[in-house]
Amino acid sequence: MKKLKFKVIVIMALIMGMSSVIYAQHDHSKMNMKQDNHGMMDHNNNSNMVKLNDKNLTKAYMHYTMINEALVEAKSEKVQKASKMLVGVLKKYGKAADAQKVAEDMASKSNIMDQRIVFSKLTAAFEPLLKDNVTEGEIFKNFCPMANNGGSYWFSNSNKIANPYMGKAMATCGSVKETFKSI
Repeated sequence: MKKLKFKVIVIMALIMGMSSVIYAQHDHSKMNMKQDNHGMMDHNNNSNMVKLNDKNLTKAYMHYTMINEALVEAKSEKVQKASKMLVGVLKKYGKAADAQKVAEDMASKSNIMDQRIVFSKLTAAFEPLLKDNVTEGEIFKNFCPMANNGGSYWFSNSNKIANPYMGKAMATCGSVKETFKSI
């Protein structure tokens, strides 16, 4: 009887120990996933949160800023990933066919220089989606006169310039030309 109780106790201890290990691994994988998502969403140097008048439009702008950050960092794979995510959100939004088409083009590009050229087109397609639709925060319309042989615009949540077109050598080239905020 004592041997049976001892075996039951040992088996229970093993089961509890394995359950703790499995739970810890599962919880740890969730933590890593949250950290990965936070890393993707930590754009524009902990910038202010911006909300637009539609939930999907707000998400689309968030993905736009992720693309912007990836271009600043010159990470073409990150640009592609964020562009694919943007396409999905724009499909849900359903009112941005031009921006969706440009985002699809961006997702197909693997060269950072090609992506920067397309980003200028994406910015132009995004402007009517952003202007007069901000309900919280501010969006800064920035311009670099040296980008893409004649100048290009981009949007950010910060008035601090982080140029997505020029790379590290000219990371602060540009200026704020307009600010979109809630009316």
